[in-house]
Amino acid sequence: MISYPPPKFEEQKSEILQRYQILCEDQSVGALCLADSIALALRTPYVIAALNRRYRSWYHCEHGYEGYPTADLQSYFARMHLSQSRFDVADIAEESFFQSHTEGLNLPDMKALAGVPLTDPNGKRFGTLCIADPKAREWTDAELALLSSFGQLVSNDICMRSAARYAVRDLVELEQEKCDLFELATIDPLTKALNRRAFMRFGERELNRFKRDNTRLSALMLDIDHFKQVNDVHGHAVGDRVLTKMVSVAATVVRQEDLIGRLGGEEFAIVLVDSGADAAAKVADRIRQAIKQVKFPGDGGPFNVTVSIGVAEPFFVENSINEVLERADAALYQAKRSGRDRVVIAAENVHAMPTDAGQPKSNRLAS
Repeated sequence: MISYPPPKFEEQKSEILQRYQILCEDQSVGALCLADSIALALRTPYVIAALNRRYRSWYHCEHGYEGYPTADLQSYFARMHLSQSRFDVADIAEESFFQSHTEGLNLPDMKALAGVPLTDPNGKRFGTLCIADPKAREWTDAELALLSSFGQLVSNDICMRSAARYAVRDLVELEQEKCDLFELATIDPLTKALNRRAFMRFGERELNRFKRDNTRLSALMLDIDHFKQVNDVHGHAVGDRVLTKMVSVAATVVRQEDLIGRLGGEEFAIVLVDSGADAAAKVADRIRQAIKQVKFPGDGGPFNVTVSIGVAEPFFVENSINEVLERADAALYQAKRSGRDRVVIAAENVHAMPTDAGQPKSNRLAS
């Protein structure tokens, strides 16, 4: 079901990332715990998961290499990818392969070395789990078997986290697509107000809530005074800017849960939830005054515009928001006939409202 206010993508994205933070965080606490466990179980001071570039930027499984550049470590241990099976070396000083191509790399003193391939479920290799010791030592069969088991655990952890990262990315993209589709279906592309169809739909929903919960509700009809002259004198591009600015100004006055819609041309409507005609007239007058203060650039110099606004409050017997808008529209035309640049409350609502100190509230609020 389409809801209002419309979803904001950045808010939805932030919620998704917080919800799945354990799956997509850059510094994986779980991976570091794995490295610590391997070091304890195998009684070795150095552990590292040397990975392909695709994974090394976000998966960090290291123990004992604090203070050494990650780039140097990954560059050195990436050479272990040449081994397609488990390997162990008691003293790398006796193997020229392990001593070559180390110039310029900041590495700790290491002698004993062992490693096991890291692979996905299809057997595709993406790294090597390596352990090292500053002393020469023979790795026992039990230690190498345990290293293989840890290698499988690290492989599974990387695969699970990689899949989760893709899943989170897909969720974010899906949320963005949903927000984009919502905008296409409900938002006027020029002014970013609700289009007519969406405004009527949400307006009906608020009218039903008004009847169900016995709350207050008001509708405003807005029209820019002499808007045709704006287009004729300054051009339609300037006229479009006037329409857009009017909506942005109104949006700063009303609340997020209120509805602003473009019904056609320069005709706009607003539904104010939990507001009677009295309060709505105050809001309407704030909108009127705020728009009147805006200066628009024109060929003959800056100019401003005024708006006329009609206000109506629904009656319980009314079955459609359109009936309320029609009465607000009649009040709007009364404002036009009375000289424009003013707010007028529908006559039916004026008569229905109580008086204060002998003066109708509409007389004090309409301008």
